[in-house]
Amino acid sequence: MEVVGVLCLALTILTWGFLWVWDFAERRTRHQAGLLAAESRALLVIAHPDDEAMFFAPTVIGLAGLKHRVSLLCFSAGNYYNQGEIRKKELLQSCEVLGILSSHVMIIDNRDFPDDPGVQWDTERVASILLQYIAVNGINLGVLC
Repeated sequence: MEVVGVLCLALTILTWGFLWVWDFAERRTRHQAGLLAAESRALLVIAHPDDEAMFFAPTVIGLAGLKHRVSLLCFSAGNYYNQGEIRKKELLQSCEVLGILSSHVMIIDNRDFPDDPGVQWDTERVASILLQYIAVNGINLGVLC
């Protein structure tokens, strides 16, 4: 009978210890997540459609899961093979799956930013558009590609 009592006590202590460690880990994770203020406005900047899924899916899903408002700014329609309209639709569908509202997606379909590896975009123009978007939308957290 004493052995059963000792085993019960040991099991109780181990269970308490496990729950304490688990609770501590949960609180720490929530505290680290809190380093980004609740309702932060994050901006993902990509060159063309599919970059959001190929490079940033885990980050976007994580930010959306933490209730941060994620916006996306895409600098081209991805029209290199004359499929720009299809790629824009695919981008919006991808954003929906990732948790980015379509109202928070801006696709710049402008000949200043062609989807052409042989053309270098004007960096001052890119910076100007980016800074304007940040100011207008109150962005306070950026993820750049």
